[in-house]
Amino acid sequence: MLSEITNKTYRIKFEKTGVAKYISHLDLNRLFSRSFARAGVEIAHSEGFNPHPKIVFASAISLGIESFCEFVDVKIIVGHDAPGVPEISQDIFPQGINIREVYEPSNEFKNIDRTKFELFLNPDGFSGEDLEKLFQSDVFVEKKPGVIINLKDYIESFSVSSETENEYIKITVTVKTNQEMFLNPENIIKAIKSKYPLDDYFIRKIEIYDKNNEVFK
Repeated sequence: MLSEITNKTYRIKFEKTGVAKYISHLDLNRLFSRSFARAGVEIAHSEGFNPHPKIVFASAISLGIESFCEFVDVKIIVGHDAPGVPEISQDIFPQGINIREVYEPSNEFKNIDRTKFELFLNPDGFSGEDLEKLFQSDVFVEKKPGVIINLKDYIESFSVSSETENEYIKITVTVKTNQEMFLNPENIIKAIKSKYPLDDYFIRKIEIYDKNNEVFK
């Protein structure tokens, strides 16, 4: 007797590092769809003339930023003999896409409130102390054409490491990334570039927090 067929949503927490940081958001969506298909997992699709797989990412990360805390919700069709999402092997994903957890979600993406990033800067005529002084006061940047914001309104915490890592200055910053106020860390880089020469830097996304200031799950 065939088992009852139904849809079930799983949340996947994964890392996007190394060469994978150059995979665009659109290509990442395709990558997950194809990886599931290779594993024999059937993804539920939307209805209508142009059905789409029910894959939802928490947010789109800028190209070139490494992340240790990406999230995607996948609605799959269960009830066949095919494997479920928790049984998927890491081997079906390319290098740099590392699966950390698979579980049934209990928190909604709309409850994401802030995100912690690490910024690594190769200094050219400035020091960590200079950056601390810069961000102690109002810092205005053009978030998008015609929209000027004060970074001070978006930054929850900001610290500069007292020790350099391979000659890079390390900044640890937590910024608002909710539905009302969202800051791309590239805007912090933009603010620094407006004051000092900066060509060599990289960014890592470390952790996401919800509105209760708990690590997002």
